[in-house]
Order: sequence, then C-alpha cells, then structure tokens
Amino acid sequence: MVTVGSKQLKNRLGKYLELVRQGNPVQITNRGRPIGCIIPAQSRQATEDAARLARLVAEGAVKLGSGRLSRGKPTVLKPGPSILEMLDEERR
Repeated sequence: MVTVGSKQLKNRLGKYLELVRQGNPVQITNRGRPIGCIIPAQSRQATEDAARLARLVAEGAVKLGSGRLSRGKPTVLKPGPSILEMLDEERR
C-alpha cells in the first residue's frame, strides 16, 4: 500500500489516482497519522461474487469462518543444506 501525506496528495492527485486505477490502495496521512484510504472500486465480477457468496450463506450451503487463524509456534530449522542447494542436487 502506498502512503502519502495529504498535501502531497493534493499536489499530485493525478499520479495517485492512476495508482488506484491500477489496483493499488493509497493510504492518506496528516502529519504522519493515517486518516483515510483510497481503494479501487470493485469490479462487476467481484460484486457478483460477493452476492453469490451471500446467497450461499443465506441458504446454509456455506458457513463463513469466524475468528483469526492462530500463528502457532515458529518453526526452528535444523542446520543443513539450503533449499537452493537441495534443488540443485535434485536437478543433477
């Protein structure tokens, strides 16, 4: 996500609108604090997909997840060859 100050956004609005047009959200700050965001408009396909999902939820065919995924414990790698070295060995 691109972050831009409100004054710079005002001075270069066309540049940032082009970024949004390309699909990149732009976060707006005022004195370093986020105050808003410009996001690309949803495409017709995304709107149709959202409506289809809502219909499936209403019918009970789909149940939306709730909560967040737990990150669990970080994996500690054992010393040994790197993935790149293993791929090179596999290709030989």
